[in-house]
Amino acid sequence: MQQALDAVRELSSEQQDLLAAELLEHARVLALPPTRLSAEERAELEAALVAARRGEFASEAEVSAVFAKHGL
Repeated sequence: MQQALDAVRELSSEQQDLLAAELLEHARVLALPPTRLSAEERAELEAALVAARRGEFASEAEVSAVFAKHGL
């Protein structure tokens, strides 16, 4: 922790403020209770992990289509 604080002290005030905001957000997320997955969600996640291990990922066109669908 001390090494991290020493490194942060070397940053500009603006960089320190940005890092502080990120750290506060990270601490907030860590304080949340763990998410419980339903059996269906767990099965979907496991299937996705198996597909990823096989190298099966969405194509650029598929990703673009999802973004377009949601206005991104």
